[in-house]
Amino acid sequence: MTIQIQNPILKGFHPDPCICKADGVYYIATSTFEWYPGVQIHKSTDLVHWELASCPLTYKEQMDLAGVPDSAGIWAPALSFADGQFWLVYTVVRGIDGIFKDLKNYVTVCKTVDGEWSKPVYIHSSGFDPSLFHDSDGKKYIINMLWDYRTGKGHVKFNGILLQEYSHRDEALVGERKIVFTGSATGGTEGAHIMQKDGWYYMIAAEGGTGRHHSIVVARSKDVWGPYEISPFHPLITSIHDPENLLRKAGHGNLVETDQKEWFLVHLCARYLDNKLVCPLGRETALQNIEWVNGWPKLQAPSNAPLVTINAPRNTVISNKEQSNDSETHFESPDLPKEFMALRTPFTNKISLQTRKSHLRIFGGESLTSVFNQSIIARKWQSVRFSVGTSIEFFPTSYQQMAGLVCYYNTKNWIFAYISHDEKSDKRVLNVLMNDNMNFCEPLRSCYIYVSDTSVVHIKVEVLQEWLQYYYSLDGKTYYVLGPQLDASILSDEHSIGWAYTGAVVGMTVIDLAGNHSYADFDYFTYHEK
Repeated sequence: MTIQIQNPILKGFHPDPCICKADGVYYIATSTFEWYPGVQIHKSTDLVHWELASCPLTYKEQMDLAGVPDSAGIWAPALSFADGQFWLVYTVVRGIDGIFKDLKNYVTVCKTVDGEWSKPVYIHSSGFDPSLFHDSDGKKYIINMLWDYRTGKGHVKFNGILLQEYSHRDEALVGERKIVFTGSATGGTEGAHIMQKDGWYYMIAAEGGTGRHHSIVVARSKDVWGPYEISPFHPLITSIHDPENLLRKAGHGNLVETDQKEWFLVHLCARYLDNKLVCPLGRETALQNIEWVNGWPKLQAPSNAPLVTINAPRNTVISNKEQSNDSETHFESPDLPKEFMALRTPFTNKISLQTRKSHLRIFGGESLTSVFNQSIIARKWQSVRFSVGTSIEFFPTSYQQMAGLVCYYNTKNWIFAYISHDEKSDKRVLNVLMNDNMNFCEPLRSCYIYVSDTSVVHIKVEVLQEWLQYYYSLDGKTYYVLGPQLDASILSDEHSIGWAYTGAVVGMTVIDLAGNHSYADFDYFTYHEK
């Protein structure tokens, strides 16, 4: 019996995947942008069941993201295994607007993905999406797209794939650097990887932007320095010619070989809502079967469009382990579960799990439009049919203090249900605030819901495709509607004005614009898909 893999394999905000294999285990690294900790690495022994194994970038020297714009930060990590250790190459983007890309590229290594990664080595800033190629002769090379800021005639921003040798001993690039591949007529060549097979060097790169024209180009050469010839099966994958496909925006990925000599492509994709062409879940990760035809990789499919269901590797054993994204967290551990993330800066000084037993204490930070010091602890949406609940003990003394449950895309788009203080009545109030591309509104129209000054407040949100509804309870049993149904589709790549490469999250947040060191205690956080 052939076991099937259902795509996407990593649901919700898991873009720019890079796969490698070590000692029979597969690992996929994905981008995290402005979210902390940086890079998520999932692992699997069968390509069917995946678990979050590590978030390797955990301290400021590895990734200082305070002040970075929305969708800047950590771009396109490249994970590889060679010489008995893992190698991670990544970009930290600090400036994204205008004609320039202000960034730094780094290399770090570790014996195990969940160990302590080495001090990052700065490589260069010439372009983003670097990757490290380990040649069979022992040499190593860094490749990345070369960014050309010039605006004059004949200058192309994506100026080709740059190659240069890297000395791990010297922790430096050495020798000449050369543009070895300029891509196909599709344009926008980026996210490149090199691999070796049967005497050939294969270049696998993303093209066409990261939207609906996204695709992957494959080219090969007998010499790592080129010239590279483009595959006759170009593009390897794209969704542009299959508008009914569930998996859209297919592109950006690389190849892996199993122990049974089967080949798979990991790639980026996205899923639209049923009734709107927007993707609140952001860009996700999928797998495809690959066959080799006349020395070229080709999708094992009727066309070059991605398949939702593919064949797992031969000899895959059926597992009784249920794959579920559901979770119930009661904050009994000294550490937050791995799926929780913070914006731009570490958890340190934002939270405490020790101050009060079985509670998460979050200290007040800046507003949800800040790019510096927000106190939001969130997890990714992995479905557009789910509910999330939490309980909050929070006793504000000013309207400038807020604590609650937020559905968040970026600083420009979020929907926030919160407890605050009304100075006119001198009472605690419940309210909802909505930010739609920096257009703010209060759906309750200032008709606050007053709650007693001693009660715990339970807040719940339910999402069903483009609709979002908040509820509240004072006993955790009987829930009441909190405001009208709201448009969840604003929390999407397509709706957001400006750079939008991430995905919707839901989380707990505390804001203190008065600077009075206020905090809120959260007793639980539940996420259940429908």
